[in-house]
Parts: sequence; C-alpha cells; structure tokens
Amino acid sequence: MNIKVLGIIPARGGSKRIPRKNIVPVAGKPLISYTIQAAEESKKLDAFIVSTDDREIASLAQSLGADTPFLRPKKYARDDSQDIEYVTHALGWLEKYRGWQPEVIVLLPPDAPLKTGKDIDRAVEFLVEQDFDSVRTLVGPILHPPYKAMWVMKDAKKKLITPLFPQFVGMPCQQLPEYYLSVGMVYVTRSKFIKQGTLWGTRIGGYIMDAQKCIEIDEEDQLRQTEVILQNQEHV
Repeated sequence: MNIKVLGIIPARGGSKRIPRKNIVPVAGKPLISYTIQAAEESKKLDAFIVSTDDREIASLAQSLGADTPFLRPKKYARDDSQDIEYVTHALGWLEKYRGWQPEVIVLLPPDAPLKTGKDIDRAVEFLVEQDFDSVRTLVGPILHPPYKAMWVMKDAKKKLITPLFPQFVGMPCQQLPEYYLSVGMVYVTRSKFIKQGTLWGTRIGGYIMDAQKCIEIDEEDQLRQTEVILQNQEHV
C-alpha cells in the first residue's frame, strides 16, 4: 500500500469504573501493553503513538517501546470529550512538529487487549481494498436482535412507554434485518474526513471479527474474564 498509516492508542487517565484502567495489571502485564504489542506486530502501521493526558501512563508506554510525543491537553481528556478531539489534536501536533501527514488513521483502544497485529492489518487492508471511507469492527450476526424488544420510558411517573424502533414492532423475527454489534477493537478512517470534522465519512465498512476476541473491558468481571483467556493463551 502506497499510503501512510498512523496508529493512535488513546489512553486517558480518568477511567471511572476501573480506576487507572489502562495500566491495571492483567495476567501479569499492564492492560495497555497488549495493544502496544499488537501495534508493534502490525505490518501496515508506519508508526503509532499513545495519546494520553497522564504522565504515569506516558512514562509506562515509553518504557514499553511506544512513542508518546506529547501529553494530551486536559480539555480533550474529559469524560464527555469526543474522539475526534484527541484525534484532531494528534494530527495537528504531528503535522506541526514532525511534518507528518498520514492518510489513514487507526484507533486502537487499549481496553480491547485481545486484538493482534494481524487484526489491525486486515482491517486496514479491508478499508483500502473496498475503498471505504472508514471501517468499524463488528461481531455477528446476532441471532436475536434486541431492537424489537427495546422500549423507552416516555413518562416514568405514569409508566408510559413508547417503542425505540416502532418500525419493527410486530414484525416476524424472520423479516428483521441482520443485526451486528459494533465493538471497539480497531477503527480505521481516512484523515481527510477528520479535517472535515467527522471521524467516519459516509461509506463505512463493517469488518467482522471473532467474537471470542471482542471483549471490551469496562467492568471488573470483564477484566477477570480477559485475564483467564490471556493466561490460557500463554499455556497453549
């Protein structure tokens, strides 16, 4: 591929459900180390960086061999900050201080530690081969789509409800559209869309991954589940 591809590992320090989640030990290693390893194994990434607002995370990432060229401004690391904010900041910094403008950006959340370098490469290849604006990783199809059973409490006091997707109410299950779940393993997009103020463009490809890999750690039980999987992999 004659394009420049940049990986970004977003690792802010303010996780709430699992404090210090990005550096919490999982199977004997910091959580972020698994994504750094996957990025290092990738053959499609020309470079990758860690974007963090936290000095401890930055120091650890550097000790693991990652490039941590800046500390992300706190205004881009709040609970309500949007992904496009830290991506735009990273691209602007790299262009200003290194004169580097990648065509493709790969976002690699560290809370999905079971991805590999091959997963990253296949998602990038999928974007290029199919000429997508961006690619999201998916699992599915889900056998029992939930949207038919999803209702909103319109008036909590009166217990008045309304369907979230009224077009599917009463429809036979066999006629429901195939349903896939977006998982935050790997996101791939073209930088030209980021400059236009959006991460994804309009032509979005769905790259289907092995569901057993697609664990996003947000709760303690998911962390323990992932730890068991990683420990078992070490003994295979």
